[in-house]
Amino acid sequence: MNPALLPNVIIGGAPKCGTSSLYFWLSAHPEVYGSPKKETFFFADKVNRFNALANVHEHDLDHYEAFFKGGEDATVRFEATAHYLYEKVAREHFSNWSQKPKMIFLFREPSKQMYSHYKMERYRTKRIDMPLLEYIQRPQITDHVDYAKHLKAWMDAMPEGHVRCWAFEDFMSRKEAVMKEIAEYVGVDPSFYDGFDFEHRNESVAIKSGALHQLGLKLQPLIPHALQRALLPLYMKLNSGGRVQDAHEDAAVLATFKKDWSHVGQALQALDPNFPSDRWA
Repeated sequence: MNPALLPNVIIGGAPKCGTSSLYFWLSAHPEVYGSPKKETFFFADKVNRFNALANVHEHDLDHYEAFFKGGEDATVRFEATAHYLYEKVAREHFSNWSQKPKMIFLFREPSKQMYSHYKMERYRTKRIDMPLLEYIQRPQITDHVDYAKHLKAWMDAMPEGHVRCWAFEDFMSRKEAVMKEIAEYVGVDPSFYDGFDFEHRNESVAIKSGALHQLGLKLQPLIPHALQRALLPLYMKLNSGGRVQDAHEDAAVLATFKKDWSHVGQALQALDPNFPSDRWA
């Protein structure tokens, strides 16, 4: 194990909670090295289509360290596999490292997070074709919005001060201020974000060509972050059918879901007093 080739910061959270934006904004900092592959899934509980070429179940740690070659001299090295929030294997490995990484988790009001992910899966990745009411009956949906349960498992496993969480809503409405908070937390100069050109990433849009989208995902790790930023508007013009609008028939389902999970913000704030639960009222 080479500490100079291991990340000292890990970004996670529920899907569609801003991890893509945070990945690009933090990678832009001159003291920071972001893995060219945003989500390595190396420490996922199972081998899947995202980590088939490099995973802890079939490969040694050299395969993981390869994601961070070039970042040996950076103050911060990080990756952003959102799903690590739910992964027991990731929690066990990171908590057993001699130099444990700092964890950042992003959360979004549960009904909005769930609905954004639903629209992504139905209209962008096209992995599902079902009404919202049927979608929310799936056991993994309710498990994924039970944020506090998963955050507590991480806080119990990691040393004090190594786990922080932020709200997507606060993050997007106070980008500069929150990025400075995060910079201070990970130990880099927060003044870099004075007047920074923020840009929202990874909206739920309808994709015209799934094959082109999958090709883009494969090529992304090979393209420098600055060039990705320049090419994204062109790609979205070519392959996006536009932002997916909310369906009127989903309003009642969303209202009930929000009420059923209204306790989650307070539960997160009980674990991390800095969490702004009022943003979800």
